[in-house]
Amino acid sequence: MIKKLILLYMSMMSVFLVSCNEDADFSSSPSLRLEFSCDTVSFDTLFTQVMSPTAKFVVRNRNENSLRISSVQLCGGEDSPFSVLVDGQYGTMMHDLEIRAKDSIYVLASVNIDRNGEDIPLMVKDSLLFTLESGVQQSLLLLAYGRDVTFLHGRNILVDTTFTAGHYVVYDSLAVAPGVTLSLAPGTILYFHDKAFLKVGGTLKAEGTVDAPIVFRGDRTDRMFSYLPYDRIPGQWDGVVFTSTSNGNSLAHCDIHSANYGIRVEQGDSTQHRITIESSKVQNFHGNALELVMARATVANSLFANAQGNCVKVVGGDVNFVHCTIANFYVWRQRDVALALHNSIDGAPAPLRRALFANCIIAGSKKDELMGYLTSWGDTIPNSLNYRFENSLITTVDVADSCFLNIRYDSLDVSPFGKEHFRLVDHDIFDYDFHLTAESTARGLASDEYIESLPVDIDGVPRAAGAVDAGCFQYVEEKTEN
Repeated sequence: MIKKLILLYMSMMSVFLVSCNEDADFSSSPSLRLEFSCDTVSFDTLFTQVMSPTAKFVVRNRNENSLRISSVQLCGGEDSPFSVLVDGQYGTMMHDLEIRAKDSIYVLASVNIDRNGEDIPLMVKDSLLFTLESGVQQSLLLLAYGRDVTFLHGRNILVDTTFTAGHYVVYDSLAVAPGVTLSLAPGTILYFHDKAFLKVGGTLKAEGTVDAPIVFRGDRTDRMFSYLPYDRIPGQWDGVVFTSTSNGNSLAHCDIHSANYGIRVEQGDSTQHRITIESSKVQNFHGNALELVMARATVANSLFANAQGNCVKVVGGDVNFVHCTIANFYVWRQRDVALALHNSIDGAPAPLRRALFANCIIAGSKKDELMGYLTSWGDTIPNSLNYRFENSLITTVDVADSCFLNIRYDSLDVSPFGKEHFRLVDHDIFDYDFHLTAESTARGLASDEYIESLPVDIDGVPRAAGAVDAGCFQYVEEKTEN
């Protein structure tokens, strides 16, 4: 019995001594400080009345002694739009936290900003104040910008409607009924939630300007990594589809990007002009950037880039492409080619009445970026195989074909991956700039024939007779910063 009491006493003394040693490890010296992984927690521009993604930062104690934090205070108190979770404690004032020597704790922050009634983002800020047991205070800035938006939940457009310039978030779908026109004013930005799409059964008039383009994009404004916004990642939303009943569509100065597919024009009335696309950018998709099925279409001064499918897929119909850049440097998965021409659908004829590509660039990182899935239907279906390429730069094998006139064939042996034609092809940060370089052989290649109808490029840069470049961008010297 006595032996058991002695053991119990020794055990209690051990706990007491350890406790004393732990207390002795804590310091209240005013010379000791915490270290933050950042001095400002900033959020990319957010939508008002929508909770932000969660930001995380680390508070480190690099000292040889442990530190006690008397309090962590959100200075804005209950009125602050920010919310914080500090080492498991949530609120506007947290007490009695500890960080052991050479240890750290995590802080999670989010923000929900009220509507501000302005057309420009409004800044909100607060501070997170750490008070150590020594009385030393350290603070960290919380910063965010909030933008007012209009929310559209499964909206069906049943009468002619105009969206004024502004910001719209689409959940589920935005649908335009047959016989109805939806017009988008210059400066309109549509943010599509995951899997949301635009379905046009009637007519879409999306006519922006150089200074006020119309943007179709995903609704994530945060980043996957510090260098990679979600807006650069394909598959953020579904895409834009024009159904069989949709005719007379017009897109000018539109920017459509980072979806599952870009623009899909389904088979419809082949006697109707289905769509006109001018001075627009359509890029970064899991599927096709532009798919035209048995359509009458006019496409000019536009960029189609980076698709796991085809940047442009033409299945039959009557299409005209002038001064377009079609470039495929997609690297997320194994991909198809920049341009594919078909004249059949599941083995059934889909006559390619006309496919003209003039003053274009068709390029990419493969040895052959032009593919034809074409069948000669002979006399049974006349005029079913009609294509023509003029005054263009094409990454493909040299073709002995009278339908290729004044073509500059690009060889990857001479120009690896076609990069030297464009200002920026950066697969590390998934950033691309398809303006021409001084070395590009697309310069001066184009015909003057279209200057009257297309006197300026996609940026509004004038084209001069005798010095017209292929593609949607006229060469301009790149500005450099000191």
